[in-house]
Parts: sequence; structure tokens; C-alpha cells
Amino acid sequence: MSSTFRRLLLFAGVLPGVLLGPGCDTGAGQLQKAEAQYADLVQRGVHPRDPAYDAVMAAFEAVPPDSKGRKEAEQRIAAIRSLRGSLPPRPLATPAAPGPGLDALEAQRAACAQLAQELGVTEGEKREEVRKALTECQAKRVRLEATSHPPGEEAGAHGPEGH
Repeated sequence: MSSTFRRLLLFAGVLPGVLLGPGCDTGAGQLQKAEAQYADLVQRGVHPRDPAYDAVMAAFEAVPPDSKGRKEAEQRIAAIRSLRGSLPPRPLATPAAPGPGLDALEAQRAACAQLAQELGVTEGEKREEVRKALTECQAKRVRLEATSHPPGEEAGAHGPEGH
């Protein structure tokens, strides 16, 4: 058999699979394109509220309902919509037991909670400033928690070993 004839047989055997395989589900290609657009926006750090995501959502919505990739497309649409919604305030500070010496700790927790809420609604360059302030606030809160204890929980209150 000549090499040309072998190539022709190989091509004839592969061609139906290439034409029929992906051609049956056109949604797979649409899903792949939409995923590429989505990944590009995420990689560039584009906020989900940016209008650029409208085209991505339209691309996911264009995946046919009978496609195998439709479920994945719907999940991605739901995820984008949830990211576009307003964020609930996230208190990153927790309440402590009241007691003498804890006023500074309570004030620090309140300050961290305020910064956490601000971070949830801040966008752009200011967001990084707020994130840095929150990180510093939390570090200060941890230091205060390490040295501030409610009555009966001071260091050494449980015996010489601190148990």
C-alpha cells in the first residue's frame, strides 16, 4: 500500500468522527467560547458588574437547551448574577465576653467590623487601601485579644502551669 493510499484511508476513517462527533452538539463549541471570554475577564480582574460581562452572559445563554453543556452554562450564569448582586455586610469581628479591660478590644472589633463592611461595598483602587487597613486592624485585634482576658481568664488563673 502506498503512503498516499494509507493517508486517504486514515482520513476517511477519521473524517466521519470529526464531522459527526462535535457537530451533534453545537452547544459544546458555544460553551467553550463563552468560557474563554469569561476566563479572560477573570484573569484581567474585571469586576462582574462591568458591562463586559453582559456579552459573556449572552454567550452562555446562547448555549442550546438540548446541549450537554447547558447545565454548566446555567451554573455560570447563576454565579455571575450572584456576584453582580449587592454583597451583604460581613462582620469579620466576633463579640467577646464583657469585662474590665476589654473596652479597647471591643472598640477594635467594632473598627474591624466597620472596615469589613466598607470593603464589601468598595470598588476600584480604594478597595486595596481598605483591604490593607482591615488587615492591619485585624492584626491589632489579635494582639489585643492575646493580652486582654475576661475576669478569671487571666494568664496563670488556672494554676502555675496555666492549665
